[in-house]
Amino acid sequence: MKKKLAIIMAAALTASALMAGCGNGGNTQEAPAVEDSTEDTVDAATDDAQEADDAQEAESGDASAETVVLKCVCDLTPHSEILGAAKEALAAEGIELDIVSTTWDATWNDMLIDGEVDFAYFMHVPAMESIEEEMGATLYSMGGIHVEPYACFSDKYETKDELPENAVIAIPNDSSNEYRALKVLEGEGFIKLNPDMTAISASVNEIEEYLIPIEIVEMDQANIIPSAADFDAYFVNVNRALEADIDTTSYLMREGEDSEYANIITVTEANKDNEAIKTLVKVLQSDDIKNFIAEQFNGAVIPAK
Repeated sequence: MKKKLAIIMAAALTASALMAGCGNGGNTQEAPAVEDSTEDTVDAATDDAQEADDAQEAESGDASAETVVLKCVCDLTPHSEILGAAKEALAAEGIELDIVSTTWDATWNDMLIDGEVDFAYFMHVPAMESIEEEMGATLYSMGGIHVEPYACFSDKYETKDELPENAVIAIPNDSSNEYRALKVLEGEGFIKLNPDMTAISASVNEIEEYLIPIEIVEMDQANIIPSAADFDAYFVNVNRALEADIDTTSYLMREGEDSEYANIITVTEANKDNEAIKTLVKVLQSDDIKNFIAEQFNGAVIPAK
């Protein structure tokens, strides 16, 4: 009996459900189907999950391609300007520069040798060799970037021929730059040098004969421009002349454009195989940077060969 009653009640519930699906007034027209949104919900959730995965992969990719930061010391002009011109090209290669100092002092050599910076951009090969001998270090040139033809300027005279007899000429007392100044004076017919003089041994003591009477004063290059009024002429690096707003096209005499004293990227043993350093040099030796140097400095600075 109970079983029969359960069957009757189930049938009644089924009939009730069918009646609920009918329209008003006993209309037996089938009710519109309700759109099933379950599939759409699943699809949307799948899309969101995929987007999240893609974002996570992108973040992971960014983390694996972190920017390499190279620390350096370099002169303000033209060195830091040249590095600045290469900023975008270096960024495209994943390289960022941290210029620690642009005001030279003797600690720069220590910073390079002690590994506080990754490279130095202020010296040429003879200067590098002089530092090696002086400090007992081993340094490497990764390549030449630009040449600053060594020049003689004057605040009193416009041409070399205007220099008076016994003209007082200041030259730097660091061996490599003194060598360059003496070689220019010899080339211009003022003096005759000991043919065995080297960049390391250079000094006025290596002058064998004064062909034109002049007085040469050796002094720290940093003090030459501030004391320029005391001399008839003076030799300084072009970068120092540029920093002092000296018209570098108004020199009395200078090295030829074939000077071998290219400013180099200098490193220690720790960085001689550094791929980021090699990429840096490649960018700095590119045609774009060569064109920048030629246009920016009006011949006072020229790209290295």
